Amino acid sequence: MANEKDLYSLLGVPRNATPDDIRRAYREAALRLHPDRRDTHGQTQLFIETNQAYEILSDPHQRAEYDKRLEATESKQVETACFRTLVQQSRKSLLQMDEPQVHYVLLDINAVEDLPSLRPAINLGIVIDQSTSMRGPRLDQVRSATLAILKELRPEDSATIVSFSDRAQVVITPDQARDLAVARARLSLLQAGGGTEIGQGLEAGLSEVEKSFSRQGVNHLILLTDGRTYGDEDLCLSLADQASRQGIGINGVGIGADWSDRLLDDMATRTGGSVMFLDTPKAITGLLHGIFERLGSVVASRVRLEGAVAQQVDLRGGYKLLPEPMPMGDSLPMTLGHLPKNNRIRLLLEFVVHPLGEITQLVLAYLTIAGDVLGRGAEPSVLPIQITSTVSRQPDPDPPPMDIAAALNQIALYRMQDRARHEAELGQTTRAARRLENLATHLLAAGERELAKAALGEAERLNHTRRLSLEGEKVLKYGTRALLLLPPKAGLS
Repeated sequence: MANEKDLYSLLGVPRNATPDDIRRAYREAALRLHPDRRDTHGQTQLFIETNQAYEILSDPHQRAEYDKRLEATESKQVETACFRTLVQQSRKSLLQMDEPQVHYVLLDINAVEDLPSLRPAINLGIVIDQSTSMRGPRLDQVRSATLAILKELRPEDSATIVSFSDRAQVVITPDQARDLAVARARLSLLQAGGGTEIGQGLEAGLSEVEKSFSRQGVNHLILLTDGRTYGDEDLCLSLADQASRQGIGINGVGIGADWSDRLLDDMATRTGGSVMFLDTPKAITGLLHGIFERLGSVVASRVRLEGAVAQQVDLRGGYKLLPEPMPMGDSLPMTLGHLPKNNRIRLLLEFVVHPLGEITQLVLAYLTIAGDVLGRGAEPSVLPIQITSTVSRQPDPDPPPMDIAAALNQIALYRMQDRARHEAELGQTTRAARRLENLATHLLAAGERELAKAALGEAERLNHTRRLSLEGEKVLKYGTRALLLLPPKAGLS
């Protein structure tokens, strides 16, 4: 059963799901995945696997036999997994009450200590916006930064440079990337002009990365843009899903103020990547160097969180805090991206637990961490996790663990700017301005004077023009998101 998928996860139901739960989940999945609705290879294969899962789990005898195999397999997986986890919960016990309650789980995912420290082969694609708005210092800095990355390549690495405006072109092939004189000459021919069609560049970039795909290496794409794409957003998201299935991460880099942060966020989240905001092109060289350096420290790639939550539980959201902060949405599976050797993936999950009956223990979720450990063969490493909480009539007198409390404080600041932006878009400018003023107060208390100043500036702008500035939106969004990377206060680990 080593290669067999978790059938419960395929249907999105917990291990103790009733026959009615399984039947309902199958119907929903069949409607969502049917090839007549979305005829792609990945979706068609998933539809076939979902049918097979239902055939087994809907038959009591087959399900009992499968459960035995699953238990034996997971016991072996725990022994052989290359991952280790630390699980912290916001309370020691859930409260038996007649109202929903919010519960947080903090997952730290580390590689086991005895993994070899091998620098992996890097298969990198850099997709460069060459539209008219990139003319001048922006494109000059991108050329210089890209050449600096090519100088860092090792013989086992591969790099492709693609540019796009109204159409895409391969500027530098992997062979040309190894000859710096040729690469420099070809980059010098890159001129700005035309519109912005990110889908064109993304499709060409992924195609080139796929050609050099390495199962035992790190496969990644960096998208640099300063503009908004129009009409091909669905194509961009479909390509991001394709990249996720193939194990290719995407980092988005937005330059200046006029680019679609929501689109880049959505694309990056689907692949386990992240998004960076640059208000000046001068920082591009350092940023690309940092990304390339982190790729060289990866010990496991294509890390993902799979599984299902209990029937009494809803997953309301998740935040990846380390190694790069990103909101992760409210559904499983979650693509977590690359795991560095000397760091960890830290994930905060927010659950809503609905009223509980006369029980003393609840399995909140059956989860699985899976990923490809580089240098360890083709089989992914899998670590099953069961998150269980006791249930009590007495409230837990202890505060949440300090790691969780610190993360929630920082997430609250990020959510405040997000709500203010949403209120402003709805025309609720007075409410949005007050929220930004409140955000500024909290930022000042946290010692973030520049961010506080930006929040007050946007509040004043709302009161006068009834609109946020494009630059202010991004300064506050990515500034408060970056706070999630700050080290915890004294006494935290």
